[in-house]
Amino acid sequence: MEPLDTKRRAPVWQALAELFVGRELQDHDYKWVAGILQSSGYSLDELEHILREEVAPVYRHNISALAMPDEMDGWTLDEVTTDIRAYLARPRHGLPELLKRFATRKLPVPIDIRWDKVRSLLP
Repeated sequence: MEPLDTKRRAPVWQALAELFVGRELQDHDYKWVAGILQSSGYSLDELEHILREEVAPVYRHNISALAMPDEMDGWTLDEVTTDIRAYLARPRHGLPELLKRFATRKLPVPIDIRWDKVRSLLP
């Protein structure tokens, strides 16, 4: 795996993590997320990969119907960077890890809806 350009990727992580907050997002929230993603220079396919493979596995628990959200207002850039780098540093082998990755590939419905709104704002 290539080393990540954390300086470029961290704002994207933070913006995409916003989709997992436990409050109703407003139009200005979606515009902010879309603005960060657009200025990142990543393609839509790359952004989708970052969302599904890097951000969702870390923050999907916050939007679970079975749990009270831990975070209502979002995470700082440092928190997101630390959380996602720690997740990405974990070993990715063995049957339990493969099953977990397969099970978490599909986004929760509320996140799919939020992601669709953000995508509609991207060129």
